[in-house]
Amino acid sequence: MVALAAPPYVLADTLCCLGLGFFLAACYDLARFFLGGSRPVCFVLDLAAALAAAVLACSFAASRSYSGVVRWYMAAGLTLGLAGYFFVLAPGCAAVQRLVKWTIARPFVLLWLLAVRPLARLCGRAARAAGNKLSAAAKKRRKKQLKNKARVLYNSDNPLVTPRE
Repeated sequence: MVALAAPPYVLADTLCCLGLGFFLAACYDLARFFLGGSRPVCFVLDLAAALAAAVLACSFAASRSYSGVVRWYMAAGLTLGLAGYFFVLAPGCAAVQRLVKWTIARPFVLLWLLAVRPLARLCGRAARAAGNKLSAAAKKRRKKQLKNKARVLYNSDNPLVTPRE
């Protein structure tokens, strides 16, 4: 059985794991910013974050911890670090991310509004005008097909006309 650590050491380990939790949450948030938020990406990132949390906890316990093994207060510190980031810092980081995305996208939006869309409208109008001109020319060139007049050779409904014998 492992001996109990002194309360100052427990507090030091917990605070270090709290910092590791903040770091892990910030890396997760940054990865979602760059890779997007689709379901497959979130699934892979969640698995990677869980694996990274386990590796961080075990490596911290083996290298820096005063007890040498993973304890409940280390897992609690990691969890509090993750929750602290997502409930305290994440809303502010999301606002900064939206500002960065807006700043990066603004030149492309302006290019679209001022150059590409008007040029596309002009090309569309020119294409419609050319199509209308071609269809009008084709309509003029068409030959009119007249039906042959049918001739009645013998009318049996007329009583005045008698058939020849």
